[in-house]
Amino acid sequence: MSTIKIVRNTFYYGVIPKLTILISIVILPITTAYLTPYDYGIQGVVASYTGLIASIAPLGLHLHLTNSFFELKNNYYLVWGRIVALFLVSGFFFGLWNSIIICFTLPVESFFKRLLIGILGSFPIFFFCNTKIASHLLPLVERPTSLVFTNLTASLAGILTSFVIICFLKLGYWRLIANSAVCAIVGFLLYIPQIWKKYNLWPIFKYEKKRIIQFLKPALPLIPHSLGFVLLTSSARIVMSWYKLDYDDIGLYSHGCSMGDYIIVVTTALVTALVPYMQRSYRANDFTSYRKLYYLCQSTALIASFIICIWMNDIYDLLIRNDRLKLSASIACLMCFAQVQMPLYDFMSVSCFVERRTKQLLWLIFLPGLLNLSLCSIFIPIYGYRIAAYTTMFSYWSQILIPFIIPYFKIKTKLWLGSRYKVILLYWVILLYT
Repeated sequence: MSTIKIVRNTFYYGVIPKLTILISIVILPITTAYLTPYDYGIQGVVASYTGLIASIAPLGLHLHLTNSFFELKNNYYLVWGRIVALFLVSGFFFGLWNSIIICFTLPVESFFKRLLIGILGSFPIFFFCNTKIASHLLPLVERPTSLVFTNLTASLAGILTSFVIICFLKLGYWRLIANSAVCAIVGFLLYIPQIWKKYNLWPIFKYEKKRIIQFLKPALPLIPHSLGFVLLTSSARIVMSWYKLDYDDIGLYSHGCSMGDYIIVVTTALVTALVPYMQRSYRANDFTSYRKLYYLCQSTALIASFIICIWMNDIYDLLIRNDRLKLSASIACLMCFAQVQMPLYDFMSVSCFVERRTKQLLWLIFLPGLLNLSLCSIFIPIYGYRIAAYTTMFSYWSQILIPFIIPYFKIKTKLWLGSRYKVILLYWVILLYT
């Protein structure tokens, strides 16, 4: 394991892709002057439903990508090509379903506008295939530049489109929706020569019923696993739309969540860069190296969250030229600390993927997500939109209990961490920071 390579890959996965975030931050003083909490409310609800359906669309089949890459060596493309074909089909049907849901949910008077918002908002589902494949393949072959620069190009196209819409056409929430739509279609097209052609991953539509069942049997339990992430991050906004809360309030919550999500930027980049090393260390039973990788990711998350939260009010004063949107600063801080223990999840989940014990993943993320959905459904009608930040934080932190109550994770966590009680130390450190 080369330290220089880890630092280089982390730079590629962390710094370069976030240039688009930097650009978005730089133009915030301009764009926020033209946007309202209502605009963020519309975008937040659309993004939440899209995220919900997008978590189902892959059907959990990405489970076979990493495993077949390591197990089939040079013949992995035979499995990946079939999964590409399934992704294309499922993307179409689930994107259509999401369009209909959005069309009948939003409080927009014109049916044509609702339909158009639904279709544009569903582009990340219609065209998820190539981005999903690339996010698994390119880190495994250690080609970070192909991944990050393609994503960067797609993101820049989305930012440019949205900037024109908001600052020149002054169309408000259309800018927020067009951003993700343009990014999705551009990314899909750019990856065709890089993924399909270069790595021979052309869609293979030849399927037998037996083969499909073999693919889906271990994969389907990943659907509630992926769904759990959405329930943790987006169920609050979905519940708010169910109870018909004011879209200005939904917008304030959405804006706070988007600002708070910056905490996971560094951690996610680091984990992505470390995926090959995590896989190799765990498969080789080199738990000492595996533990060191965890310490690196967890300490990075703690330090980053602490620094961001200290400066959050100043960040808002500097970047947000909208007094109404500044009310979401406290929500942004809570979202930072809600996600600070995500490296623990990342490292606990590896054993499930390697051993194909996908049903165990339900405990890791789906149960906390279901908890968040339940708490939001109970408390949002009573206390309003702000309580959702606390229920979300509590639900994230509930993951810390998993190594103490689930037999499978009792064994596995002790195996690679040395002692499960180190997790308790993490909990107290987070409370101290908070």
